[in-house]
Amino acid sequence: MDRITKIRARRAVILDEMEAITNAIADETGITAEQQEAFNALTAEDDKLQAELKTLEDLERRRASQAVPVGVIQTPTAPVGGQPSTPAAVAPKGVTFARMTRYLAAAQGNVIQAHQIAEANGDSSLFANQNMSNAAAGGYLVPEAVAGEIIELLRPASVVRSMGPRVIPLPNGNLTTNRRATGAQFGYVGEQQDVPASGLTFGQMKLSAKKFAGLVPISNDLLRSASQAVDLLVRDDIVEGAASAEDLYFLRGAGTENTPLGLRNQLIGTDYEALNILTMTATPDLQKVDNDLGRLELALMNQNLDPSAAHWVMSPRTAMYLTNLRDGNGNKVYPEMGDGMLRRKPVKVTNNIPQNLGGGTETEIGLIHPSHVVIGEQGSISIATSTEAAYKDANGVMQAAFSRDETLMRLTMHHDIGLRHLPAVAWLVGVTWGA
Repeated sequence: MDRITKIRARRAVILDEMEAITNAIADETGITAEQQEAFNALTAEDDKLQAELKTLEDLERRRASQAVPVGVIQTPTAPVGGQPSTPAAVAPKGVTFARMTRYLAAAQGNVIQAHQIAEANGDSSLFANQNMSNAAAGGYLVPEAVAGEIIELLRPASVVRSMGPRVIPLPNGNLTTNRRATGAQFGYVGEQQDVPASGLTFGQMKLSAKKFAGLVPISNDLLRSASQAVDLLVRDDIVEGAASAEDLYFLRGAGTENTPLGLRNQLIGTDYEALNILTMTATPDLQKVDNDLGRLELALMNQNLDPSAAHWVMSPRTAMYLTNLRDGNGNKVYPEMGDGMLRRKPVKVTNNIPQNLGGGTETEIGLIHPSHVVIGEQGSISIATSTEAAYKDANGVMQAAFSRDETLMRLTMHHDIGLRHLPAVAWLVGVTWGA
């Protein structure tokens, strides 16, 4: 790899010298004998280097085609001289995706140039066996094996994914499956009597892949640095941004043509709207708070769902209120909140549960049974880049990537969310605890 870099550097010098000779030729006198001799010598050296470079690059491509995919277990070789062998360091998940993203950003979306930059940095196999054409209008399609690492990292970062919902593929972008409405009925019968014919009844759960896109500005100073620390920074920015945006729609999405219908709103317009969307008891005190939490649990239990497997989801204000709530003797009512638990169930805290609903002081609390939550996704991610595009920062201020010396990355995924059993979600609205 070092030899390839040196040859390219030497050829650049040779071409500059050849150009200098041709620029120095006077139109009246023509080329001198000394100039011609020097030009011929440079030409011969460049031809030799070009042939050597072609051989080395061909060897690199052949090595890349024989590269063993990540995850394949190889037979360990015997240690040399009785010394114990040192296992190769395993790269953190998502670093391959981040490194590929960084090279694509540096090449402004041109896959051929990204491959060349990767080669120059010792990553000649990174784009091996990939389509080497320029990125299409929709962006470069990242291989599913690489994109899968980022999707896997979303699970602990996203509130909804961290609950452990069922994740299924959407190979054609759509899926329609039965949704359980009522359970099978069993009973005792006498000899030669008919067994009751009642059984499962179903509704339908329809998933349709929605386009999920995000913008990630990356400093060009970082793109000029080649280190794993930079790759991890790029990876974390992508994962944190995608996880927060996912939760916003997975929890309370309006379900328009282009956005998922959030878990809370999937109950709207169904028989379970009145049963599982509850309103906070007015003028809350310690007993009313405890009763309201119990009402959410009871809503699941009334539908034969075990609430002990459910997860709470709430805003930071509500979580802090419950953490600090004390009885008349000064004892904390829910000391387990310090460990992220409430009434023996995990608590997920997110700013994607608004705290300014209603009159500006209301929020909501959800109780979700994750085994009945289904996320359908298409595994690939596409990347597009721009150094001139504008974007809005976290404060809503318009920023220009060009003036800030940034490269703007646009990442696109496709997924949807649904409920196999609608009453697996209970929601408390109008909550003013801590306001």
